[in-house]
Amino acid sequence: MALNLVYTTSIPKIFSCSNPVQIQELNLTDAAAYEREVQRRLAEPGAQLSVFVVDMGGISKIFARSGQEAATSFLKVVARLLVRVCRQDDKVCRIGDSAFGIILQDVTSPVLLQLAAEKINRLYSAAISEMDVSFQAKVCIGIASYPDHANDAKELLHNARLAAEAADSKGEPYLFYSPESVATLSMKWDIQADLASAIESNALALFYQPKVSIATGRVIGAEALLRWDNGEYGPVPPDVFIPVACDIGMINELSQYVLTTALRNAAEWPKTGERQSISINLESETLQDTEVDEIISSSLSIWGSDHIDLLLEITESALVADSKSNFRRLQSLRSMGVGISIDDFGTGYSSLSYFTNIPATELKIDKSFINDMLECGRSRSLVETIINLAHRFDLVVVAEGVEHPEELSVLAEMNCDVAQGFHIAEAMSHDDYCHWLKKQ
Repeated sequence: MALNLVYTTSIPKIFSCSNPVQIQELNLTDAAAYEREVQRRLAEPGAQLSVFVVDMGGISKIFARSGQEAATSFLKVVARLLVRVCRQDDKVCRIGDSAFGIILQDVTSPVLLQLAAEKINRLYSAAISEMDVSFQAKVCIGIASYPDHANDAKELLHNARLAAEAADSKGEPYLFYSPESVATLSMKWDIQADLASAIESNALALFYQPKVSIATGRVIGAEALLRWDNGEYGPVPPDVFIPVACDIGMINELSQYVLTTALRNAAEWPKTGERQSISINLESETLQDTEVDEIISSSLSIWGSDHIDLLLEITESALVADSKSNFRRLQSLRSMGVGISIDDFGTGYSSLSYFTNIPATELKIDKSFINDMLECGRSRSLVETIINLAHRFDLVVVAEGVEHPEELSVLAEMNCDVAQGFHIAEAMSHDDYCHWLKKQ
């Protein structure tokens, strides 16, 4: 996308300033000139300044959906909006396919820098509204100041880029440079490199947390929870490595591993005299894969067992993304005899339309409501309302995160169906779960 855009010599007017702004043509990737300008300003006596790296997510989506002309127009709209809120002594430059570099002269106050970052965020959203493009607004801003965060221009710009990447990794709109944020980013990069080999070498493991009937106390199944003990960093939480797998395009491979391993292990569980279910979490990216039906069907034909039911747990947010297509896919899975569970209910985009449209068999109330209901009357009322409503639509209701006997007693009074949590049992390895199940 080689093009020239109209840019200004300054950046967001966080201070009141009515001076006219000079416009100039800058090359698309004039990052070298930008670095030279930072270096020149740092050479001045008593220099103080901050730099922003503004990574504009969504440019590639505009380009893919609408072509280069639309992406170019969007960038010009962003530049024009920046022109309106500029100070004469500052500078903005295009430094890459989807990034602006910004110099804020004599501004190092975190409060003022935060205001500037928030203003840039609003400008980006305004550009999206003006262009009437349909994608989620996202901009990640990295902030670094001299002399606090660097000794020279190259280091200053490098640290601002690291902060922008850290902001993107954490899902934050902006971040100030800090050694801690860079260390977290470095760990993510290492995890990306290690994840593929972890799958190939079976370094990942599934643990199983029991689900019991509240009415009878009998075990009715378990949820498979993926664990990874990285040699360098130790245990890596799923909420860290699952997004990494999505970012690097390995989530389907990871889901296939969980599916086949869970079905194979469940077939070895001791029989309890009644059917058991194995629950696995299905990420949004896997649900939207057009081949997911075939993958699950093939896995069931190879690893399925007569006394084990497969239950797929889908979060509310995953359902909202392309809901019509997802609902059709879930209906296809239901026709195979696969159960569908709405996971973490109450924390996403809850809607009564779920109960009338989604082919679900189970609903899991998020643990935050369960843990609060003994102390908070509203949480208790909400839990009871969800249970009653779900039962109206013939859904089995699971309470997640049950940690105390008092919570179990209240849930029994509310006619909740199933409990899962530390009060029942913690997640265990396959061997430990088989041993625990025999004792039950």
